[in-house]
Amino acid sequence: MNYSYIMGINNIKELQDHGFKVQKIDDDYGVTFSNDQIDFFEDFICRNLSNGFWNEHLGKEKVFIFKFEDGSIKKYHLNSKNENEILNLCRKFANSDFESVEKMCKDNEFYYHTYFKKEKKIL
Repeated sequence: MNYSYIMGINNIKELQDHGFKVQKIDDDYGVTFSNDQIDFFEDFICRNLSNGFWNEHLGKEKVFIFKFEDGSIKKYHLNSKNENEILNLCRKFANSDFESVEKMCKDNEFYYHTYFKKEKKIL
């Protein structure tokens, strides 16, 4: 399974219409989906994510998609070589001083209770 905490997006109904499990969390969404839905999900994020936001999905791979203010998109598969670059982009986009990518994700209640606790995964 894959898990994504989505903010800065509209048209969430499109995911629901394609069989994604969507949970409303305040003004954001927790989304759960299978591996065969990854391509559709990433395409949806690239089309619908607001400029200046990023999204990640956690599963077998940890994928981060950043949509810059100019609308350009950069996608990363988290690994030891790009972890600092991803962390610095998250800090910049959120204007926050996250300690690490792992702690940032674990501090998210949705990820904590799904990916980390239910799936018993680590980053």
